Amino acid sequence: MDLTFKHLLKFFNRSSGQEQAAPLDGNPYKRSFNRFSIEFEVIASVIGSEEHQDSERSELHDVSGGGAMFISRLPERYYPGQLLKLDIFLAGTEDVRACIKTEASVVRIHQIETNGQEESGVKTGIAVSFHKPFEFERIDSSLFR
Repeated sequence: MDLTFKHLLKFFNRSSGQEQAAPLDGNPYKRSFNRFSIEFEVIASVIGSEEHQDSERSELHDVSGGGAMFISRLPERYYPGQLLKLDIFLAGTEDVRACIKTEASVVRIHQIETNGQEESGVKTGIAVSFHKPFEFERIDSSLFR
C-alpha cells in the first residue's frame, strides 16, 4: 500500500469526530481537528456552473476533519462563501482508481510561503470547509492519462 494512502487512512481514523485537537495559542483560525499535510490531485468545480472552464485541476495541500486547502493557479476565480464540488484523487489506489467526492465552501484565500521551492516562493491557498460526508467512487481510468 502506498505510503501517502496510509497517511490518508490514518487521517480518517483520527478525524472520525472522536479525537479533536485544541486550537493552538496565537492561531487566528480556530481549528476543531488536526490538520495533515497531504499531496493529492484535486479538481475544484464551482457548483451551479455548467461550464467546464469553472473547474480547476490542482493539488491538495492539507486536509482535516472539517476542511482542506488546495493550491490554486487561478485564485481570482474564488471568493469566500463560494460553493465548490471537490473530486480528490487518491494516490496509491491505481488498482481501483479511487476518488473522494464532497461539497465545500471557500472560507479563506491566502498566500502560502514555499521556502524557495517555487520561483516566486509564494503560492495561493484556497481553504474550504466541508459540507457533506465524503463519497468514495471508482473513476474512469481515462482521467489518469
